Amino acid sequence: MLADFALLPAAQPISLPDLTPVVVSEVIDDHEHTHVLSRFGDSSWDLTPYFEQSNVPESMKTIVWPQGLPSSLLLDTKTALYVWFKEGRPGYQTAIARTIFVAAVNAGPILRWLVQQGVTAFADIKPLHLSVYRQLCKEDDLRPRGIKSRLEIVNLAWVFRDHLHSPPGQYPWGEMPFAAYCGLMGHELRSSARQGVGKTPVIPRDVQSELFLHCERLFEQAENLFRKRDAGSLGPSTEPMRDLRDACLYLLSITSGMRNEEVIGVEVGAGRRELRGGVEYCWVSSVEHKTGKGRVDYMVPPMTLKVIEVLERYSAPLRATLRREIQALEASLAGIKNPADGMGLVKRLKQARADCQRLFLGVIYGKYNQITALSGVATRVAMLRLARNAGQDWKLSPHQCRRTYARMFVESRMGRQALVFLKWQFKHSSISMSQLYAANPDQDPALFEDMLAEYFDIKRDLLESWSSPDQRLSGGAGRKILEMRASAIPDRERLVVNTAMQINIRATGHGWCIAQDAGCGGAGLYENTRCVDCKNSVIDAEHFAVWQGIHDQHREMLALDDLGPVVNARVRRDLALSASVIADFGVHIDSGTAAIQSTEGSPK
Repeated sequence: MLADFALLPAAQPISLPDLTPVVVSEVIDDHEHTHVLSRFGDSSWDLTPYFEQSNVPESMKTIVWPQGLPSSLLLDTKTALYVWFKEGRPGYQTAIARTIFVAAVNAGPILRWLVQQGVTAFADIKPLHLSVYRQLCKEDDLRPRGIKSRLEIVNLAWVFRDHLHSPPGQYPWGEMPFAAYCGLMGHELRSSARQGVGKTPVIPRDVQSELFLHCERLFEQAENLFRKRDAGSLGPSTEPMRDLRDACLYLLSITSGMRNEEVIGVEVGAGRRELRGGVEYCWVSSVEHKTGKGRVDYMVPPMTLKVIEVLERYSAPLRATLRREIQALEASLAGIKNPADGMGLVKRLKQARADCQRLFLGVIYGKYNQITALSGVATRVAMLRLARNAGQDWKLSPHQCRRTYARMFVESRMGRQALVFLKWQFKHSSISMSQLYAANPDQDPALFEDMLAEYFDIKRDLLESWSSPDQRLSGGAGRKILEMRASAIPDRERLVVNTAMQINIRATGHGWCIAQDAGCGGAGLYENTRCVDCKNSVIDAEHFAVWQGIHDQHREMLALDDLGPVVNARVRRDLALSASVIADFGVHIDSGTAAIQSTEGSPK
């Protein structure tokens, strides 16, 4: 008969090199005999003796440890939870059994995911892993508390790192508190404040084009402007110089993905180049304030470093003036006997010292005509002024640049044309995003998260459009989607979200490829008609005009009299395939002339 239970004997030290034989739970019968229920090294921990609640089901009293985990990862997971259970966090009480059970259950998903990423120990976890997993949790509609529960085991591994065999090598959450990293601090306030507020708009491509052309024209004038200024015929804060600064503000923002406050904070010497494995990486550094991460690096195209050089030349006389002011302030303060009399000078000196290396400087005209770094208000005015001078009525704002950067980067990676990166030759877009951000541990992980969010949004928008009943589709996968649309789906929105989380989508120029692992290896990029019946191909209305062109090209080829029988047969085959795509959009191909004739108007 089991009459009582005993907690872990006090004589069992937690710091044992090998915890395998340590008793986790035991019971004592009427004869004072001890019965061990679970030891540390067991595949499951029966915590029944620690539950006093009668309403807790048996299934929630036993931890079943995940199978297939690397031994180091599993050992340290168990150790962290065990120490939490027996000692508690520093300054806090020990955790109750139910808390340990829930923590162990929540640890399973992230541990299995980490193993899939090649992580075999907590010491192998990088900030990028955590950033990506947090974004996946958000895409799975987990709220901040749910995200915290998923990430808790990593935090525990850090808290109890002195007890682990292979603990994390650095604080996992950057310079943020764990709760803030998960979004808990002030979450409710932010949520209520954002109700009814839409997403930051992406700058339209045609507007981007005109803005870049305008900036190019201003850059062409830069050398002449600097000569005039240095000769004394043009003031350092005159309208032409201001317009050049506006162009730099936009170009740096749109090609780096920095937040506005980080752009404003760029200082002399912020840009650098480095060569790794034959690939040139260009970086711009600034201080990230929003999450408190401190100094971070942003990957940029080579052209952005030219923007930095122009800014350094633009700001040189303003910085020189600031340095002279600093010297004057220091001399003035040295002659003041009563410290109270110099309070205003002290405040100005502190500001001047903070700004003297900044690149985005301006003059506040008034009593003292003080030079200072641009404010957030000033940059918003500058962006509106830039758009107006470029002949655009788009309400350009600094915060649009970061989202546009993330959107264009993702679209470039997907195979879509992205004007920004084609224009400025952002060649790194062909490299894995993970590789890009692993190249520099000081890279801003929040920007990578924004990219992941944009990728998810693009996929979701595409899937939503494909599921629309009035959207015509072609391609092997497209026709399959049409079949699925004919069936009743209880929760179509949820299906779209779940699919977007799991699927990869790439543009081919003439359709979409949803091949996940095995496919044609990219052959369809060069032989477009391979995609017509491919099971991984979706052709939507966006590509209808492309297939019209493909069909016209093959009709022109068929008119040639020197093709030969093999080529002639190939052209006829491809002509028929392109006609089948066009027919899927409700457009008739005249069999006599092979001319395209619409029977239902423009395809949707």
